[in-house]
Amino acid sequence: MQQVETKLSARLILSVLAIGLLGFTDIMLETALNVSFPKLMATFNVTSSTVQWLTSGVILLTSMVVILSPWLKKRFTNRSQFVVATVISLIGVLIDAISNDFGWTLFGRLLQGIGGGVGMPLMYNVIFEQVPENKRGTMVGLGSLIISFAPAIGPAFGGYLTQNFGWHTVFWVVLPIQIGSLVFGWFTIRQISVVVKEKLDWLGWLLLSTFFVAGIFMIERMSTHGFTNIYSLGLFVLMLGSIVSYLLYAKHETAPLLDPRIFKFKTFSLSIAASFVTQAVNLTFNYAIPMALQIVLLKNAQVAGLTLLPGALGYALMAIVSGRLYDRFGAKLPIMIGLSLMLIGTLLMATLPISVGHMTLSFMIVQLGAGFWFGNNMTHAVSHVAVTFQSAGNSIFSATNNYSAAVGIALAAGVLAIFQKDAAGSKSALMTATQQGTSWMFRLDIILILIAAGLSLWALRVVKKPD
Repeated sequence: MQQVETKLSARLILSVLAIGLLGFTDIMLETALNVSFPKLMATFNVTSSTVQWLTSGVILLTSMVVILSPWLKKRFTNRSQFVVATVISLIGVLIDAISNDFGWTLFGRLLQGIGGGVGMPLMYNVIFEQVPENKRGTMVGLGSLIISFAPAIGPAFGGYLTQNFGWHTVFWVVLPIQIGSLVFGWFTIRQISVVVKEKLDWLGWLLLSTFFVAGIFMIERMSTHGFTNIYSLGLFVLMLGSIVSYLLYAKHETAPLLDPRIFKFKTFSLSIAASFVTQAVNLTFNYAIPMALQIVLLKNAQVAGLTLLPGALGYALMAIVSGRLYDRFGAKLPIMIGLSLMLIGTLLMATLPISVGHMTLSFMIVQLGAGFWFGNNMTHAVSHVAVTFQSAGNSIFSATNNYSAAVGIALAAGVLAIFQKDAAGSKSALMTATQQGTSWMFRLDIILILIAAGLSLWALRVVKKPD
């Protein structure tokens, strides 16, 4: 078994880059399609609550795959995980590049979700396993930089291609990137931990998957049919029952899929809760802003994408800058800066009139804060659990961020659908309803970001060193 490096090598940096490109393409496709939803709705003759499954359905499947990460890490080498995940994703990209049917398009996107579900936790597993602790913040920042460039260029990239060449072009452009990533990773990814033939905890995986699936459908159902709807309540009972069943089941397992004992580390528990809420807020913006710009202001997909571009670029750049701050000054400074900026940006989004300029400015401030906060919140949390739990911690963060992203999209889609449901057939009524729905969504975001800030500040105050 090889030893952990005492300093960063070029090969290690390049391996993180290769794995990061898989996550990069998965998220880029997600954000590129978001700005194309109105056109896809017309192309496939589907509603906004249906078309959003091209994103939230993929995120949901990604979450179900991510929770397998601790088992995959023990059972397969880093390189074999990466190769299989990339090949599956490539097949999905090729299907979508030629598909003219909503069902086939969704199937292709789901395959891409499987690839992304393996790739994202794998990158962080490599970082926490192979990178020296005094460089960990910088490397998490680099990993976040790679992945966060996806939402930086995705909306503008998707909007431009969709507007000028059609939405299929998005997938044709991504195809060679993934092929290059596959070749790159083959030569650079290495293994330092011993691979063991451990059986998959199928029952644990099914219980956790049921929790994720029921939760997403519950959010979508509640937001469109109300909280007292019989199906909403049934899904809530199923979600609650599955997670309680898993926690009881995991207590008696010697090697559960995700060991719930990790939540005994209070810093981790609070940080993961804050991450869930913040990511949900982030994705409400990514869904609602393009919808408002195209339906209310009658802008095209390209303008909608360009509106998100400055903020997404700011997120990408701040991810690496804030990682250096973490290594030099600790978690408190970058986390406090991030929380302050996210709160200011959310307040501006909710109070300024809907316009291209106002949304561009507000979203940019939110994303600058997110760039300071997300990677450092994760590094701080995972670094303060015992080493034996760190792989599970990475998986839980990746699953939570994906799941909460799906929750955020479903929440935004549901709120807009509530206002839009009586506006069918009238363009002016649809514009008014969408404007009202967007405004209420942003007001709800203020409450959510305040909750996230409280949880994050609490996590900074209860730090204990891992065993």
